[in-house]
Amino acid sequence: MSDFLTNLNQHFDSFTHSQKLTANYLTDHMTEFAFSTLESLAEKIDVSTTTIIRFSRVLGYKGFSEMQRDIQAELKQKESLPGRLADMPTISDNHLLRESFENDMKNIRKTLEVQRDEDLRKAIEIISGAKNIYVLGMRSSFAVAHYMASQLGEIKKHVNLIQSIGMIYPEEIVGAGEGDVCIAYLFPRYSKVAATMISWLREHGAKVVLITSMNYGAVSSYGDVILPCAISSVTYKNSFAAPLCLTNYMIAALAKQNYDEAKEVLSRTESILAQGYYLGI
Repeated sequence: MSDFLTNLNQHFDSFTHSQKLTANYLTDHMTEFAFSTLESLAEKIDVSTTTIIRFSRVLGYKGFSEMQRDIQAELKQKESLPGRLADMPTISDNHLLRESFENDMKNIRKTLEVQRDEDLRKAIEIISGAKNIYVLGMRSSFAVAHYMASQLGEIKKHVNLIQSIGMIYPEEIVGAGEGDVCIAYLFPRYSKVAATMISWLREHGAKVVLITSMNYGAVSSYGDVILPCAISSVTYKNSFAAPLCLTNYMIAALAKQNYDEAKEVLSRTESILAQGYYLGI
C-alpha cells in the first residue's frame, strides 16, 4: 500500500466534514481525482476549491498540484494481475528471496504502527462476549479465515467458518443475529458476495470486526471495528503476512481474555483427538 493512502487514512479522523467528503470521493474515484481540474472536482464533490487545497495541506503537500502528482504516481504503480506477473522476470533469483522477506517485514511493521489500542480492545471485547462467532474470507483470504477459525475454535465455543461451498452461504449465516460477531477478511479485489454477507449480518444485529487493507475508505461502512493491514507484495498477488500476524495476536489476546473457557475447550478438544485422531504409536 502506498504511503499516500496510508497518510490519508491516518489523517481521516482529524478532517473536517468537508475534508472527509473529499477523502471519501478521492478513495472511490482516484483516477478522476488524478486528472481532473481543481474546479471540476470541487463541483462534483460539492465543496469549495479552498477546501480541497486545505485538504492537500493537511496531508503535508504545498498545494493541490503537488498532491495530484503523488496520486498520479500511485496510479502508475497499480497494474492488473497479468501486468504485475510480467514484471516478475525482471527480479533476479538472487534478490527475490530477500525482497520477498523484506517486503513482508515492512508490511508487518506498517501494520503494527497503524493499530489503535482502542480498536484492538473493542475487537477483543466484541469477540469475547459474542454468542456465536462467524469467520469470513473469500478467495485468497479464505486461507487466513480458515486459520483464524481453526485456532479460535480451540479456545472458544460456537465458532463457525463460512465456507460457501456450493454457494450455500445463506444457510451458513441465516441463524446469525443480535449478540453475534463476524470476523471478516476483506481485501481488494473486494468480493461482492462477501460484502453482501457482511451487510446482511449487520442488518440483522451482528457486529463485524473487519480486517482489511490500509486503504479502507471504500469499505469503512462494513465494519464496527476496522483493523487495517499492509498487503503489498513483490509478486502478482497480495501478501497476507501482516494479516496473519494480526490474527495470531488476536488469538493470543482472546486466549488470555477468556482463560477459563480456553482451558476447558482445549481439554475437550484434546480428549476428542486422543480417542479418534492419533494412533498413539
